Amino acid sequence: MDGCKSFTIAPHCGFYDYPLPPRAPFHVRISLKGVRAQDEIERLAARAPFVLLSQVHGTRVLSADRALRYPGKDRADGLLIAPGDAACGLRFGDCAPVLILSLGMKPWILALHSGFRGTLKNICASGMALAREKFGSAAPQDLYAWVGPCISGTCYSRRMDDPSTAEALKIFDPEAVRVSAEYALIDLKKQIASQLREQGVPAERIFLESQCTCCQTDLFYSHRRSTRENDPRMLLTIQTERPQKSECT
Repeated sequence: MDGCKSFTIAPHCGFYDYPLPPRAPFHVRISLKGVRAQDEIERLAARAPFVLLSQVHGTRVLSADRALRYPGKDRADGLLIAPGDAACGLRFGDCAPVLILSLGMKPWILALHSGFRGTLKNICASGMALAREKFGSAAPQDLYAWVGPCISGTCYSRRMDDPSTAEALKIFDPEAVRVSAEYALIDLKKQIASQLREQGVPAERIFLESQCTCCQTDLFYSHRRSTRENDPRMLLTIQTERPQKSECT
């Protein structure tokens, strides 16, 4: 996909650990189907300060060191995290979990909730603007990005008569949309990859998860396919120290 690479999540005890470069001072994992996100939130918050957002499908991104500590929640959809910050979490159904990592002199990582609306308004650009403001510009050779499991371009359809769909068709990469008479199929991963390249992330350092949350509900939570209102979402967590091995026995 224009030079981007793919990766495939395989669960281990209900979690997937992201393969960050060895020198990255962060540990990132996502909970999968069968793990209650709220249980993991309470476990992490009991050990140390924890940041959890009230996600609103917008483009507001906060520095983790200025965010409310759980059980308080800021209304935002992204966090900028530096070594020494509190552990952080975001929840996902069919929206895309996006990570942008910089391994420059001052390492940082962005964790973003990029659904249709966040992608339409380009939360990746908002996050990178905050990172530049706080840490300065990152050299392309120091940047990496991962677009995690989300609904695929074969499953995510939107009505053509929806004004937001019309707006997306004007600005999205043509490779990210397929149009029929009544519906448009939107490929969030392709569009987010395009936005990441615009922000200076080299295509060969962009990794796209290969599976679809809407198709593979045995592995992922899907908002569209859920039959229970209390079905737990997937929890993406970012920590600056390696977690204790308490999830597996």
